[in-house]
Amino acid sequence: MSATDLAKALKNLKVYDASLTLDTNMPNWPGHPSLGIVRDARNFDQNGYFAQTLIISEHTGSHVDAPSHAMRNMPEATIDKYSGDMLIGPYKKYDLVSRDYKAGEAVSLDAIKAAEKKDGFSLEPGDIVLLQFGWDKYFHPESKDMNERMWWATNSPGLSEDACKYFADSKIRAIGSDSLGLDAPYKDGVELAPSVGHEKYFLPNEIFIMESLGRLRDAPATGIFIAIPLKIKGGSGSPIRPILLG
Repeated sequence: MSATDLAKALKNLKVYDASLTLDTNMPNWPGHPSLGIVRDARNFDQNGYFAQTLIISEHTGSHVDAPSHAMRNMPEATIDKYSGDMLIGPYKKYDLVSRDYKAGEAVSLDAIKAAEKKDGFSLEPGDIVLLQFGWDKYFHPESKDMNERMWWATNSPGLSEDACKYFADSKIRAIGSDSLGLDAPYKDGVELAPSVGHEKYFLPNEIFIMESLGRLRDAPATGIFIAIPLKIKGGSGSPIRPILLG
């Protein structure tokens, strides 16, 4: 297929934006630096043009983890060492909304298989897995109630170890979710099971982890996933703007 043919094919696909909007002091992983935006860092009255300054963690908003983020023995596996297409490929979306998972609960392999059967797909090597909990409904960065704002950041469902192993054995390229933490289930800030995805199955095998996605409900079960990380020297990860084409 020529570049022209590809461009025409992509033009016929619908684009779904799966990113969170970056804003000052948005809910973030507890302990990580808050996002700061200097709104008038450069302004027309003083500088003749407008530009903002960002003070941001690599793991703010929708983002990807490189292996070096969690693997002490992989210090060279930083985000700048991977090619620009590291997060481009076919995706499979696991719609788990109807199961109504609660904070601290873990998704079993049986539930993963049931989601595949419901939407009629199976995994192939190189696929990008997306877990749709519908958890972004708890993301309220605009709330003046601190407890409501931070609940999303301290509570999330996760993945059972057999589900993590299944995805790793399937040789997927990356995995992401619409929750703040992908694999370890959290309740009121307490980790109820270890992060076996980060530490055992995904990052050690250079399966990239994406967290804090949004609006996955709008996209079809299968399609094309595209996200480009920033090329940060020695980066443990990077903010991304993920889009789904379907």
